[in-house]
Amino acid sequence: MECPYCQRELVEGYIYGDRYLLKWLPANKKLFLGLACGSEKLPNVENSFRPKVRAYRCYECKKMIIDLEQ
Repeated sequence: MECPYCQRELVEGYIYGDRYLLKWLPANKKLFLGLACGSEKLPNVENSFRPKVRAYRCYECKKMIIDLEQ
């Protein structure tokens, strides 16, 4: 896969969670007592002992693209 920012080759890998589900919290929301209240669980990781999402990393421009469909 090609990086949409610099057109170099992306490296495929995974972002792993620990015991807890991976969650998305918009930048305009803050943690409440250390909890991500109002967050959104990322898809395809709910039934996993070790949650993960596929990601593609560009070492050149230091960006990652996360694939929520796989």
